[in-house]
Amino acid sequence: MMGSFQPSNFQLLYLLIAALLDCNMATQRPCKQVHRLNINYVQGDNMSFSCLTTTHPLESLTVKLRRTDPIKDILMYSDTSPASEHQRWSVRNDAGNVTLDLKNISFSDKGRYECQVYKDLDCLNATLLNLRVRECKILDSVHATSDSSVLLPCSEHPLQHNAGQVTWEIIIGHKPTKIDEYRPPNKPSNSTERDTRPLYERARIIGNGSLLIRDAVNTDGSWYQCRVSEKTCYEVKLVMKEITDAPTSADIPVVQTEGNIDSSAAVTTDLTAVVMVTIVSLCVLIALIICVSLYIRKRKQNINSQRLDVPLYSVVQRS
Repeated sequence: MMGSFQPSNFQLLYLLIAALLDCNMATQRPCKQVHRLNINYVQGDNMSFSCLTTTHPLESLTVKLRRTDPIKDILMYSDTSPASEHQRWSVRNDAGNVTLDLKNISFSDKGRYECQVYKDLDCLNATLLNLRVRECKILDSVHATSDSSVLLPCSEHPLQHNAGQVTWEIIIGHKPTKIDEYRPPNKPSNSTERDTRPLYERARIIGNGSLLIRDAVNTDGSWYQCRVSEKTCYEVKLVMKEITDAPTSADIPVVQTEGNIDSSAAVTTDLTAVVMVTIVSLCVLIALIICVSLYIRKRKQNINSQRLDVPLYSVVQRS
């Protein structure tokens, strides 16, 4: 009779243990400290952020990470199951900081996350992360004036890309439009700006992938996007500056581009060299004139002294 009840007793004991485990999980105390982070990254970058600064060894902690829009569990550090998310997410102890790493950020990673760190049943800290992912990296703005030529770079480092690999678009609102398809808005009737050729006739991609715009106009001012590959692109803003009527030399805006800075420095260097050569030449010429004058003067003095030194008997003989 006892033998027939043993299997059911084991099943009952198993259910009781499972219930106790669930009860333990349910009694985990809520996090008392909550921190918020707003982070911006470009796709393809690697990200790291700290969930907690502690003296506890990482092995004694439980780290949970989940998305909150929509709700989805990403990883739990004490869980060794090979989830696909673990291929890019990892946890490490960085000098007392419980740090989460995400490799090769993609555009789909943007959203809100919650990281919780537990010590047994106590939640030590919670971090709410808002991750924004930009598709393209932002470069420094370029300033230009009307009727000038302007160069928009396609990289942080010149001469990095080949023109054949690069495509350029102008961003109107939030929508990129190919340069050859872009048509500017109609000018107001009271506009004094002269009619000009469309952008696709004035813009061309040069050897290093940069975009050269000739005879720039106010409507050219916008965000531009250059794409090198499916995952690599850059955005740069062209800012057009107004020129006032009858500008003075002090009021003329300067186009702050690397080419202008380099050419200005070169002109300054050339002018300095010309001035120095001129000064040295004048000094040499003045010294030469002084030397010749001194030589002639000394020569005359020698001749006069020779005449005074002629013996008296020779003068008598001549007479």
